[in-house]
Amino acid sequence: GLLVANCAGSYKMKSEKGKVLNEVPKWFVEHPDKKKDHNYIYGVGSATSPDLQLAKDKAMMIAKADIADIIAGEMNKKATLFRTEVGAEGKKSVVSESDNTIINIIKNIKITGYEQWKYKMYTTADGNYRVYIGLVLPIGEYNKLHDLIEEEKAIAAQSQINSSELAKVAVEDLTNDIEAGN
Repeated sequence: GLLVANCAGSYKMKSEKGKVLNEVPKWFVEHPDKKKDHNYIYGVGSATSPDLQLAKDKAMMIAKADIADIIAGEMNKKATLFRTEVGAEGKKSVVSESDNTIINIIKNIKITGYEQWKYKMYTTADGNYRVYIGLVLPIGEYNKLHDLIEEEKAIAAQSQINSSELAKVAVEDLTNDIEAGN
């Protein structure tokens, strides 16, 4: 469908024949990250299900993935091209086959402190629920959990230091035990 009309805070998705297929909340299409607000990251998600809670849970996961992709998504592309000649001598033609694969990878990302800023629920023509969710992740001191996040980073760094030191001591103890046994 083509994105054609905007009224009352939603977009009407229309087919080429002009029949309304679905309405999409305006904030879902034009969420604030388009305004380049550097203190917040916005993510949106949409899902359907015959169970309202499942539709909401799926939309929430998609919105979180949207935020995680903005934080640390990686794109990989692989392209292949194969060409060969077919046919009898003097009547050959070239046959080509190509493939483009793009992979978006999102590794383990913490998005601690996100908040729901928008929510809209519709029922579909076939009796399912369609849920739209907008999440916002405040960055740095704008995040209500900023102090907790910084504390977790410090604990993780400290435990990494302790693990290295403990491993070093264990190796030294084993070396000493081996030498004493000789």
